[in-house]
Amino acid sequence: MGFKLAAAFFIVLFLIMFIPSVYGDLLWFSSINYQSVFWTVFTTNVYLFLAGTVIFFLFLFINLKLVKRFSKKNISSSIVLIVIFFSLLLGIVFSSGWETALKFFNSAPFGTTDPVFGNDLSFYAFDLPFYYYILSYCFILVIFTIAITTIIYMAYFKVFSVEKNQKNVKTMGLKTNFKKFKSAKTHISVLLAILFFLLGIFLFLSRYEVLFSTRGAVFGAGYTDLNIQLPFLLISSIASFVVGFTLLISRKKLPLIAVSILLVILFIGSIAGLAVQKLIVEPDEFTVEREYISRNIENTIEAYNLGFDEKQFPATYDLTKDDIDDNSATIDNIRLWDFRPLVRTYNQLQIFRTYYDFNDVDVDRYYFDSNYKQVMLSSRELDQDSLADKAKTWVNEHLVYTHGYGLAMSPVDRVSEGGLPEFYVKDIPPVGMQIERPEIYYGEKTDDFVVVNTKTEEFDYPTGEENVYTIYEGDGGIELSALRRLAYAMKFGSVELLLSGSITDQSRIMLYRNIEERVSRIAPFLSYDNDPYIVISDGKMYWIYDAYSTTDRYPYSEPIGGFNYVRNSVKIVIDPYNGKLTYYIIDEEPIINTYKNIFPDLFKDFSEMPDDLKKHIRYPEDLFSIQASLYSTYHMRDPRVFYNKEDQWIIPEEIYRSRKQQMVPYYVIMKLPEEEKEEFILMIPFVPRGKDNMIGWMAARCDDSYGNVIVYLFSKQELIYGPLQIEARIDQDTDISQLITLWDQAGSEVIRGNLLVIPIENSLLYVETLYLQSSETAIPELKRVIVAYGDSLTMQESLEEALNTIFGESEAGQEKTKEELISQAMEHYNSALAYLKDGDFAKYGEEIENLGSLLEALQDTV
Repeated sequence: MGFKLAAAFFIVLFLIMFIPSVYGDLLWFSSINYQSVFWTVFTTNVYLFLAGTVIFFLFLFINLKLVKRFSKKNISSSIVLIVIFFSLLLGIVFSSGWETALKFFNSAPFGTTDPVFGNDLSFYAFDLPFYYYILSYCFILVIFTIAITTIIYMAYFKVFSVEKNQKNVKTMGLKTNFKKFKSAKTHISVLLAILFFLLGIFLFLSRYEVLFSTRGAVFGAGYTDLNIQLPFLLISSIASFVVGFTLLISRKKLPLIAVSILLVILFIGSIAGLAVQKLIVEPDEFTVEREYISRNIENTIEAYNLGFDEKQFPATYDLTKDDIDDNSATIDNIRLWDFRPLVRTYNQLQIFRTYYDFNDVDVDRYYFDSNYKQVMLSSRELDQDSLADKAKTWVNEHLVYTHGYGLAMSPVDRVSEGGLPEFYVKDIPPVGMQIERPEIYYGEKTDDFVVVNTKTEEFDYPTGEENVYTIYEGDGGIELSALRRLAYAMKFGSVELLLSGSITDQSRIMLYRNIEERVSRIAPFLSYDNDPYIVISDGKMYWIYDAYSTTDRYPYSEPIGGFNYVRNSVKIVIDPYNGKLTYYIIDEEPIINTYKNIFPDLFKDFSEMPDDLKKHIRYPEDLFSIQASLYSTYHMRDPRVFYNKEDQWIIPEEIYRSRKQQMVPYYVIMKLPEEEKEEFILMIPFVPRGKDNMIGWMAARCDDSYGNVIVYLFSKQELIYGPLQIEARIDQDTDISQLITLWDQAGSEVIRGNLLVIPIENSLLYVETLYLQSSETAIPELKRVIVAYGDSLTMQESLEEALNTIFGESEAGQEKTKEELISQAMEHYNSALAYLKDGDFAKYGEEIENLGSLLEALQDTV
């Protein structure tokens, strides 16, 4: 009776937790018009749960009936309850495979076959996982049934006995009389036969797993896998079926002999594989594995879409001032601001209150008066964790402080006299660009639910010593009736949500506001980029989020990061005010086509994306980094060159702050060779393994030719400085090293920013910036720009001055008069004395360095 009450209690508890959660999620999916996605997943879960539960229960029930028949004893109700419990449990586990089942029944073909079995690759991506899914369920079902029936038989037939010896001590022994137990051997033998039949099926399907072998020279089936493992798996599969048949037809030693033979076959197969690999393959690995290396190269290139155009880049050092002027659109878009110190600068200059935060700085491009301009921008989000402890009440966190406000945007090349960024968009409310709805209810830091349209006014933004309050005017969130309030109060364990007098029937609850969680709840089957970014389009703000189709079931393709096939198949657009999401398919590939078959109402074609939003799509850095990493090896198409790694590249290192780190891809606006106009691209340089000189660079186009990737190669007979070589030249320059040492004193820190390699015409410019950060203000200020070209290297206060130093003054850059130079020199001298008096040696050194530059210029006028 106690067991029944406990079971009833847990069932009621489960329903109390389950129903509000499911109802709340249904309302949420409906609020964003994706209820069809919810119902597809929910009904599939229900069908699989019922199928898994019923099949498990019926199979066990039939076997318990047989136990009752053979033992001639009734089955206790406790055992039946245990069976029901495990049936429900396995039903829940079985329902978790909803995605595997849906992909199997809605699969789209790849149109490519594997080189061993000739199956379309959809078999490995969609079919084979489903077979394993069903097989795993059957294994659990049969093993559990064997275990519970055997235990019951042993208990009913009292196979184990407990007796007292002469010293009155209880001992347990095994009875030697098995006459009664023999009546159940048939039953258990049949179950064991089924188990071996399942094992035979598993071994037969395992033959296909050789395509994902890691044994040979490369990923994929090699000589040993195809010539040893594959035949032995087939033989083992047949042997397993034989074992099953012997269990059905014999009760003597024949099954034991068959099992022994199966084990011997498996053992011999394992030993034979090791022996062949060591004695035949490894002594002449390339010759033996050449064909399979070629397969790995071909399939990896296809799986990661690495079939890039390769072009020669005849690097020369004949740039003139006229070339610099002719490429002004590139020069004016060289990114002087490193995103890492810039985010700290934004947080110092543009948050206004401690509860705001700029989470990340993104790079994008816009047209300003027909000028194509690269910018850096970041959304100003509300960080509730930064509220004062006394202000962290339920009302404040869920009703008052509900949203962030606007963004900050600055050009990549503009620097104020104080070394700070100049802003295109700044302040609250936003100044510089009209934004229709600057409130950010959905973002990267919005981790909890809020309720809007309540009797409590929402904090909108601060102004001076006062605050401005607002009432939400959008249609985001879910209206809260009494029933819905109860459901969400139970879902989130929030009594305040149920009892708050500020919440009315017109109030709206906003859920899953973190955009990473938001997109994952709608489409958990996609992989997502690490860097969603904010854009302004037609006067409104939007988040753009890149999503990927991935699988680890692409034969012969080299795995990286848990998958061996990837496509940037989807661009997601999210409204930060209303939370609406739109999934646009940009790459019609087999996996996303399969999901489109499953969820026809979820995806839209890329052609339906508004034209102004299309101007802001970017080739994603995550995908580019993966492709660059693989291409550094898989550009070698010749199997022998590939095997010997004769021409392997790596992504170079640079100095950031004072430490080496691998370069990250960066966006630039530039004119590609043989093109007529500048465009927005993502690029990264390559260097040969073991060397520091550059061997080439890779560029992904983001504008009209979106998705086209080009690799430009330098001549191997010519020295092209690599990033670390430029960094070494910077370290060896006495003027630069002395200034860095002088600045990097107690109370201040020098930050070395990204080193950018900028192709211009047929030459390369190298640009690195220096920032000075005081420990008192923690505001990084951009103080110097270092430019290297050929054998020339200079550090100046601005990019323009550095270029003029290397290439000469332009006609527009008129020389300053002697009087102006003397006046500026006195200003720097007086400032230096003042800093020296205050003990600020970093600022003192900066002013002395400026004074020296002016004195040199003054000397030239004499």
